[in-house]
Amino acid sequence: MDGSLPIPDPRPVDQRAYARAQDRLNQLTKPVGSLGLLEPILCDLAAIQGRAIPSVHRPRFVIFAADHGVASNRSISRYGQHVTEEMVVNIAMGTSVSSVMARNMGVALDVYDVGVLRKPRHPRVRVEKVGLGTADFTSGPAMTKEQCGQALAVGMQAVARAIEEDGMDLLILGEMGIGNTTAASALAAWLLHLDARDVVGPGTGIADEAVASKRDAVERACALWRRAEMAYAPGSDAYWLAGMAQLGGFELAAMAGAMLQASASGVAILLDGLLAGVCALWAARLRPGTTAYLIAGHRSPEPAHGRILSALGKTPVLDMGLRVGEGTGAMMAWPLIKAGCEIMAETATFADARVSNPFADTLPDGEPAIVPDDADATRVTPPIALDFDDAERRAVYKAIATRRDVRVFLPDPVPAAVVRRILEAGHQGPSVGYMQPWNFIAIRDRQVLERIAEAVERERVRAGEKFPDERRDYYLRLKVEGLREAPWTICVTNDSTRGGPVVLGRNTIPETDLMSTACAIENMWLAARAEGIGMGWVSMYEKDDVRAILGIPAHVDPVALLSLGYTPHFADEPILQRVGWRERIDIGQIIFLDGWARTWKEELK
Repeated sequence: MDGSLPIPDPRPVDQRAYARAQDRLNQLTKPVGSLGLLEPILCDLAAIQGRAIPSVHRPRFVIFAADHGVASNRSISRYGQHVTEEMVVNIAMGTSVSSVMARNMGVALDVYDVGVLRKPRHPRVRVEKVGLGTADFTSGPAMTKEQCGQALAVGMQAVARAIEEDGMDLLILGEMGIGNTTAASALAAWLLHLDARDVVGPGTGIADEAVASKRDAVERACALWRRAEMAYAPGSDAYWLAGMAQLGGFELAAMAGAMLQASASGVAILLDGLLAGVCALWAARLRPGTTAYLIAGHRSPEPAHGRILSALGKTPVLDMGLRVGEGTGAMMAWPLIKAGCEIMAETATFADARVSNPFADTLPDGEPAIVPDDADATRVTPPIALDFDDAERRAVYKAIATRRDVRVFLPDPVPAAVVRRILEAGHQGPSVGYMQPWNFIAIRDRQVLERIAEAVERERVRAGEKFPDERRDYYLRLKVEGLREAPWTICVTNDSTRGGPVVLGRNTIPETDLMSTACAIENMWLAARAEGIGMGWVSMYEKDDVRAILGIPAHVDPVALLSLGYTPHFADEPILQRVGWRERIDIGQIIFLDGWARTWKEELK
């Protein structure tokens, strides 16, 4: 408020991505424009995310709560101020409408106490109190300038924290505070240049007498602001911030701060009703670029809300007379938007499905969204939404780069739940024709493992005889397995008969069943590395020996024995490279471009 709080500028949206998204929608196997209002919303999301196909897989639901001084002396609500604290606890316990929706939709929910009079006694409430409720704005400013700045900062930090913790591609905001529709109505009257009678509604369903009291409170508050605003340059940051301090509330300022931070971070904002709408309008006045990040979840029956949406140029997804508050209208709209994103991502185009496009002649000329050009070849942002943030993406590549064939294991037991997760990762592997030819035999019986180890040792010695003399001694001194030390060994098998005699995609390359099983093994290896578990592939054995020990049917191929266990160290380089057996081949020698004769070495430098 005094210049110490930096107000971020919204990140520019990508209008080219908007056009590419529109083109993508036009190419899908459906009538042009048949998704109605969803189509411009999806294009807006594409522009926000800079991708032709947007995604809302990581929404975050944030509710801010505070009390209002105007409710302490006036009959403007059916509920006393103590209900704010009680409802905050109800939300945190997971038994409010908003939290039930969040839980059942799988949306992470954060609840912030920005200024509740009583302390909500629940560990899930994040306490960031700016004050114990605002002052009565019919006799002076609701907040000091410093308090308003602090509340804005709470909202900004909440969004920054959510992005850092889990990543976020959609912000859904809610609020709780007895008397907050009175403050919101006052803000709406100021921002829209309207009289109190044009903006004041029944809120939670109050009687006519209470509506009159509420209208009187708004008129008095706005009259005070009209005198105070003369001290500020119209349209300046100080002007907008002073107006929020005069007429708003702690939770309203926090919501506005969250919107400013989200738009600066490139995150779309799904609006609820009057409260979120008026905060969005205020944020858009302060930073006009914020408007591009707003999606109207629904229209509230409150008279000011429709006017706010018109001022923002937004059409709501839903118009069902909802007036629960707490962000519930926005939450109801989210599944529709999510479905729209999935339709964009998964529906075939006319070309892909080989369906004649009866609308081809009616489409505007332009570059197809799915055909890259030279600019696309060098851009950093991919044409579709990423489900991984930067930290997650780095973690995947780290697991790949540091995966090692482990031979040394600690005796510490590996929990069965961890082994189960690794096996589930294997079962998620790709397979030709979705035949899933693998089975997994998890072995921890030491007697069984001893028999397998003896069979492996026999074959290891026999294999050594095939090496030249100068290599044989070197080979026999290498530790090539850890079956006796590892607490678990997984036998991965391949059943080439699974899926029947004809498997989609396997007609001319029958060995793709083995390739599929190898993919499952790689999944297990990466999952084990992510769990901090060492895995070693043992391949020296006679298959009939392993079949006999484990009772495997004759037609099933025991492809691999994988030892699993904690290891004291993941080496910086593969063991056979470290001991000088072989070096990693330079990638420039094994990648070719447009045919076998031309290496890609120059381009890879």
